[in-house]
Amino acid sequence: MTTGEVFYHQKSAVEISQVERYVIRYGLNRRGSSTLSSLALADSMNQSIWLRVKNVSKSTYKASYIMGPFDLYCDVRPDDYEDAQKVVVSAEAPQYNSNLMPQTHFDVELTLHRVREQYTWIVDVVSGMVFSSNNHTSYELIVGTTKNSLKRKLTDNIQMGSPRFEIRKLTTEDLWKIPMQIQESAKPKHLVILTHGLHSNVPADMMYLMEQIREQQPLCHGEDLVVCGLQDNVCLTERGVKFLGLRLAKYILDSAYSDAATKISFIGHSLGGLVQMFAIAYIAVQHPQFFQKVQPTNFVGLASPLLGTATHNPKYVKYSLSHGVMGQTGKDLGLHKSKRFNKVPLLYLLSGEPFQSVLKCFERRTLYANCENDGIVPLYTSAMLYLEYTPILSKLQDMKQKKREIKKVPNPSIIGSVTSLVTQPKPSKEYIADPSTGDSAILHDKEYCEEECTRLREEYADTILKPYLKHKVEGSDKSYQQMIADRLHEGVIWRKVIVALPPDAHNNIIVRRRFTNAYGWPVVKHLVTQHFGGDTSATANPHSKYTPSTLPDSDDLYTWLTAPDDPASSGLLSSTSSMINRKWHGH
Repeated sequence: MTTGEVFYHQKSAVEISQVERYVIRYGLNRRGSSTLSSLALADSMNQSIWLRVKNVSKSTYKASYIMGPFDLYCDVRPDDYEDAQKVVVSAEAPQYNSNLMPQTHFDVELTLHRVREQYTWIVDVVSGMVFSSNNHTSYELIVGTTKNSLKRKLTDNIQMGSPRFEIRKLTTEDLWKIPMQIQESAKPKHLVILTHGLHSNVPADMMYLMEQIREQQPLCHGEDLVVCGLQDNVCLTERGVKFLGLRLAKYILDSAYSDAATKISFIGHSLGGLVQMFAIAYIAVQHPQFFQKVQPTNFVGLASPLLGTATHNPKYVKYSLSHGVMGQTGKDLGLHKSKRFNKVPLLYLLSGEPFQSVLKCFERRTLYANCENDGIVPLYTSAMLYLEYTPILSKLQDMKQKKREIKKVPNPSIIGSVTSLVTQPKPSKEYIADPSTGDSAILHDKEYCEEECTRLREEYADTILKPYLKHKVEGSDKSYQQMIADRLHEGVIWRKVIVALPPDAHNNIIVRRRFTNAYGWPVVKHLVTQHFGGDTSATANPHSKYTPSTLPDSDDLYTWLTAPDDPASSGLLSSTSSMINRKWHGH
């Protein structure tokens, strides 16, 4: 090999929600040679090839957060790397960069340290954009024989600089494409609908979850898992639960569904849980035969604010929500009473019919909830109030090993949680190399029936639950939070999995980025094995066949659901982003 040789140079760019993957293969034997001599093997030991990912966006873009941000996430790992397994050889440890800013680069040494004929690495480059659908982040990827070769100024793309070298590039569409063997299979299809939350997206933020579910396919002998999600709600998440839910419902009916579908599961992160509730209710009214043809199987909420976020927020946050800083979505989460929704909160309407009838038909209903480090969606709303708090607090006490007694669930700051979204605290190198060194993420895993919740409400009414029960609705002896929780527990069993994750818990719980949010690996592992692990009959709750006739026969009851949605106003962030982007592009 010539010193300083460049195998590959590629210029590219990613827009919001986009991911590009490079599969790099390096063979020690040249093409046409079926065997590798012992001399060639010996020569290859202790050699390396080098990789660089450089963010080539202008340095002035570093501060352009509302127009982007223009950072990238990158990781590099051997193709046989397993998240849950200990890395035995340090040279095989994955490497990543959480925030590759404009005019900075990420260099990785790919060592050829083992006796093998071919090495394969996977490189992911993920867009860090949150607010802009009009911009992109430019980058270049270089692979060479030495670290110095990465410094060469290159203008043209270079492909196949060595007969030993091969690279394949996959786009976001490639990664989310339904595998060909699934498309051509005659097996019944199990639709798995993933839905993202506020200021997030499905393709990039839920890709790890998608891939983990797909890996369960060999265990699902009688069905094909079709994992998908609506990508078109990106940058629109401040426009309200109804606006987003209508679009999701139409996506399911027009794009995801086919005659081969016999089951459907819903997995929603954060706001996505509420969006899915609206979509389910809309489909039940407008297409009442849908849930007879397609069996509701799993309804899973991951840190979803099912009771809104009207309690435990500072007064300035409540004021901001009610005055539209986060658009209609903020009003929905703040349990704002609107004429659009019969002068009651939308979330209260969602907790009743028709969603209640469909909810009872799911085989499994599961909530994953953060008990700490999540100031975005507190425990009370993601776990719907009723829990065995005493044992949960006891386990949290043991894990924290603090001298002072923990008498209530920690109430993290929303400011601290938002800050963690920007600074992205990283897991330790020790944890990445050996996940068994971390604390057990799952503190509590139990099924709750309606009668159990009644007992718990009485047990904790004057202590932990007091703030959520005291704000009575006029003409009622209950608060809206309690009313919603009671309706959603009526006649069903919920499995509640309470987890304790380090800072940035709201993103960790879905592993938004493979290594940055690696503390959430055990949660995703639990989810996929318990809901898509082949024989999941042991965890299935009793369910009934959905019958549309059980719904009240009156169209007037559902005008809030079926009436055309008024163009909902966007919030402060979206409006500011749109205004700046128009100016940015000279419009």
